[in-house]
Amino acid sequence: MDAFNESWNTYVVETGETFDWAPYQLVYDSPDKADSELASEADSIVTPLAAAINAAERELTIISPYFIPLDTGIEGLAELQARGVQANVVTNSFAANNHAVVHSGCSPARKPLLRAGVRLFEVRPNASVSGVDRGESGASLSTLHTKGFLIDREHLFLGSFNWDPRSAYINTELGVIIDSPSLGAFVDEQINLALNEKTFEVILDEQDRLRWVDRSGAEEIVIDTEPQTT
Repeated sequence: MDAFNESWNTYVVETGETFDWAPYQLVYDSPDKADSELASEADSIVTPLAAAINAAERELTIISPYFIPLDTGIEGLAELQARGVQANVVTNSFAANNHAVVHSGCSPARKPLLRAGVRLFEVRPNASVSGVDRGESGASLSTLHTKGFLIDREHLFLGSFNWDPRSAYINTELGVIIDSPSLGAFVDEQINLALNEKTFEVILDEQDRLRWVDRSGAEEIVIDTEPQTT
């Protein structure tokens, strides 16, 4: 409640900012998903999310702390690239991930995605994150926790769904898809402003080797080993 009151006072009372009204779709898993006998017939959040993503015409930006796309996810993103939709992924770097074992699921997907043209950004472990002390937990360095995606800078999903098998097949998840060009443009701007400062871009060099590009300083630095690992 304290965090909510702080946000309300900051964004409504103190600044006088107004809100844009926008249509949205509530998307969720049926609780039956958690029952092994009912799961196969349960409504799944994956259905509306997949429909929204497949309708993309220009660009898809995924933000997911835990990014484990499996073969089907890799193929789906490659198909988007093949029909002219630029796919971008923002996730945690190994050093920023608060569940290091999850990174073993992401690592094998990097080269196939990059070869297909997907752009991959990994959050730096020393990137500062505003608002982390609102629950009086003190200051913190970054572990990305936002879960969402932006389609064509017009359709924004925010919710509890990670891009991983656990969210797809085990957990019951919830979120909203908001249709708002003004909000989409704002979110896209904020993402792009943060990428250089707060992430490494993962690329392939001429020999098909993974490299991490650091653009946080005055000059671009290319790192040839996974940052902050031994």
